[in-house]
Amino acid sequence: MSRYIATRILSSLVILWIVSLVSFLLMNLLPGDPSFGIGGIESTPESLAAIRERLHLNDPLMERYFRWLFNALQGDLGLSLINQVSITDQFARRLPATIELGVLSLLVVVMVAIPVGVLAALRPGSKREVTASTTMIVGNSVPEFLTGIALILLLGLELDLLPVGGYVSIGEDPIENLKRMAMPVLAISLTATTLLMRQTRSAMINVLNDDYIRTARAKGLRERTVIIRHGLRNAMIPVVTIFGFQVGLIFSGAVITENVFAIPGMGRWFVESVVINQDFAIIQNVVMFFAVAVVFVNLLVDLSYPLLDPRIRAGRETA
Repeated sequence: MSRYIATRILSSLVILWIVSLVSFLLMNLLPGDPSFGIGGIESTPESLAAIRERLHLNDPLMERYFRWLFNALQGDLGLSLINQVSITDQFARRLPATIELGVLSLLVVVMVAIPVGVLAALRPGSKREVTASTTMIVGNSVPEFLTGIALILLLGLELDLLPVGGYVSIGEDPIENLKRMAMPVLAISLTATTLLMRQTRSAMINVLNDDYIRTARAKGLRERTVIIRHGLRNAMIPVVTIFGFQVGLIFSGAVITENVFAIPGMGRWFVESVVINQDFAIIQNVVMFFAVAVVFVNLLVDLSYPLLDPRIRAGRETA
């Protein structure tokens, strides 16, 4: 078991190192000169050379990479190329909004998708199952930005139930925070919910047809016990796998959703850095943040497999 955990942690670290190297190389090998974006169109060759010297852009590529990696591991993400502000300070200001959006969206996904998927699997072909299946198809077909715009038009402008954008810290005003986060969470969690719901339904249908489920019912166990302890627990491995995939989907959706609802989080910062400022230093660090989040959650998913299925734990211990 300990060997399995060590192997998964080591492989996750290798993945993060590869992502860091690839993202750094892409940002630094793309056409363009960051010093020109800082100096402006009226800058002289001498001023551009001074900017490149000040930002160490003339240093060898791999030397710059290892300097950035070493500083990042110590919590120093460097300075923005455009306005020379601390990227670490910007992270501290923008990270809470993205973390809250992601956590609330994941909670909605789990609280809705798993119960509805289980209920749909109990009676295949019923009206309840057909309704759930139709919802899955519609949810998978609608992109996040279109859902967000529809929610703004309906709940924000037409019915005037919720604010249409902006962000208020939960520490400043919890009620206003939840009002402003309601529509972004609904928009970003719709697709993820339908995907997890479909996987839960499929896994439960397969499990409920197994012999041990019929044996449990023949023993006189309550239906709730049969469904939860014997059915859902054994169907959780594919469900947890898809849940790990949803994390990447939710964070990628945050890039669009935060811009639709004007949330000053990591996704909006990323778009501003790419489209407006072309600040490669910020882009590189934001990409690494999303990579760390996705890899970390998938590591937790891998480590949960032996806990969900004793056969996996027994096989690892035997090996």
